[in-house]
Amino acid sequence: MGIRNMLKKLDLAEWAKEKYGLTGWQAEVIDALYGLFLAAIIYYGILPLLLGANPPAVIVQSCSMAGTFQVGDIIVLKGASFNDINAPLVKVNSTVVNFSILPNSRSEQTKQIVFQNGDPRVLNVTRKGDVIVYISPLNGKQIIHRVIARVITSDGKHYFITKGDANNIPDQAKIECEEWINEGSYLRCIKLSNRITKTCQYPSDVGWPGCISSPVPENDVVGKAIFDIPLIGQIKLIIWDIITLGHGYPDKVLC
Repeated sequence: MGIRNMLKKLDLAEWAKEKYGLTGWQAEVIDALYGLFLAAIIYYGILPLLLGANPPAVIVQSCSMAGTFQVGDIIVLKGASFNDINAPLVKVNSTVVNFSILPNSRSEQTKQIVFQNGDPRVLNVTRKGDVIVYISPLNGKQIIHRVIARVITSDGKHYFITKGDANNIPDQAKIECEEWINEGSYLRCIKLSNRITKTCQYPSDVGWPGCISSPVPENDVVGKAIFDIPLIGQIKLIIWDIITLGHGYPDKVLC
């Protein structure tokens, strides 16, 4: 009985209803607000502590992982260090991560990545690596992609090479520009060619218009995927799309 009384005292919704004599729709509003309050505490406070990832979950918003995840899937994350993430390991005799891809085309699925001065030098691209969420250095957005290689540079720094399962080329590809236009004092690429010239360096090529991303530093990883909840996130995406008048997220249908 003592525990029940203690829990009742901690129930702020019941306390507010009793104190102010709220009934009917007013009581339902209080219950709903209290439920949102508890959910926020769990999501922003308890789960990050338990899982070691902040945020502890993300919603898939594009088709780059089609075949593995759908738009609207909720991906639950766990904090992970470099050694906790499963993917082939490459050691490069350089402070810069540099590699080429085979075939050298963005219209074909990448089969191998070839590292300059790497050990091993050639890696086959598979879907055996862990899926991670990292922060893109280009736009600050959260990217949900698979790790196809872990890289240690000669100065001991740790990086990841990543790729969407449905994308043909790694995120770190640098694509030639086929057509430029003048915009004031600078040029802007409006048409990318099909040829991959090299990889995006870190951090010197971040501004290059043909770069999707740059090699992901260990500290930019939010966490690795441990399981997914199919399609539940569609509810939030649809609501957000309505609020933003159709500009909420790009892929509004299943992949």
